[in-house]
Amino acid sequence: MQKLVLIFAIIALSLAIDVVDDYDVESYLGDWFEVASSPWVHTTFEKNGFCNRARYGALASGDLSVYNVQRDGAGDGPIKSIDGYARIPDLSHKAKLKVFLNGGQAGGGDYWIIELGPVINKKYQWVIVSEPEMLFMWVLSRNPQQYREEYEDYVRDRVSALGFNGVLNKYVPRFFDKCVPYDD
Repeated sequence: MQKLVLIFAIIALSLAIDVVDDYDVESYLGDWFEVASSPWVHTTFEKNGFCNRARYGALASGDLSVYNVQRDGAGDGPIKSIDGYARIPDLSHKAKLKVFLNGGQAGGGDYWIIELGPVINKKYQWVIVSEPEMLFMWVLSRNPQQYREEYEDYVRDRVSALGFNGVLNKYVPRFFDKCVPYDD
């Protein structure tokens, strides 16, 4: 049993990921489109999700509002959403957030910002997000079409280089070409 625990500890240490040193929260706020994610993500609220989008805002408490919305089953399927908030528990590690979604897991989920794209018009253009175990991985972009044309090859290579290349955590593209717009 001790050997098994040691093996898992070694594997966990070899998969450790770093977060960005710092980021501008204001440049992070706003709408994001999920342009890729790991297969493990598709076992959560996002199961059967299409046209997934996240919206982050600033709350008076200093936390961030979180609103996730998707089409269920198809690009023109019914709207499914979940909301909550994100908190930065340790200001010395601003990129390690805890997300609390209504109906989500008790104690919140880890949301680690591990790489950020360029800032254009005071907004980051893409982000890679994960958590310590590296099962859940999201790539979010401000503009899915621009992402595919300008950033996807680079980001896909970065995701793989960071260790997201297993059966459960590999890069799986998400598409927006047959999405019915949201009315918000």
